[in-house]
Amino acid sequence: MPHFFVLPENILDGVFRITGDEAHHLATVRRCQPGSTLHLFDGTGKTYRGTITVVAHNELTGTLVEEQSAPGPVVDIRLYNAVPKGERFDWLVEKAAELGVTALIPIITERSVVKDISSAKHDRWNRLSRAASEQSGRRDIMRVEAPILFDAALSQVVSSTVGVIPWEGEETTAMREILPRIHPGAAVAIFVGPEGGFTSQEIVRASSQSIMPVTLGKNILRVETAGILATILVMNLAGRYQ
Repeated sequence: MPHFFVLPENILDGVFRITGDEAHHLATVRRCQPGSTLHLFDGTGKTYRGTITVVAHNELTGTLVEEQSAPGPVVDIRLYNAVPKGERFDWLVEKAAELGVTALIPIITERSVVKDISSAKHDRWNRLSRAASEQSGRRDIMRVEAPILFDAALSQVVSSTVGVIPWEGEETTAMREILPRIHPGAAVAIFVGPEGGFTSQEIVRASSQSIMPVTLGKNILRVETAGILATILVMNLAGRYQ
């Protein structure tokens, strides 16, 4: 059964309230009525089963029947990804959310083509992430954080985090080299560059932060493809898809 997002503040004392577009969708598209059962999630890892009691204009209310807490992610991935031209980052947002990425952070590098990212575009990415979480059955929502410069992003990676940076100049070190550091709940930072790739100076600066350059194979991949492939390889090492 599909599940639907409810703001945490709209869940109180065993009662839930859904408003706005989500309520309109449930009432008019899905034709939910009093007595209908919903699966709900609040974006913090909690899920619920609830029964609708009232359907009003742009608002549904109901009672909670059951509450569950989700286990933590198999691996905690922060994907630092340059933004490609066009709408391709929209696709990346959706697929990263479906796969279970914890946070997606747009980065601005020396060769970035897209450097001016509006607040409206950032808001749309977060809406896409929420919708993908609903569709895929996630119990939380992947955060799409504000755009950040590459060097500022490097400074966010602490020593306990496993850092990797796919780079076409690296021909021998594969993603499997990080396997000894992958354990349940491990934090992993993945850096993916723009269409023109990272500069050699950026790779040097990343390496100085113990972020390992790795190869994703011989084919030249699109920005968004590289981000998804790197994510899947890390999750596979963590046992997510075995």
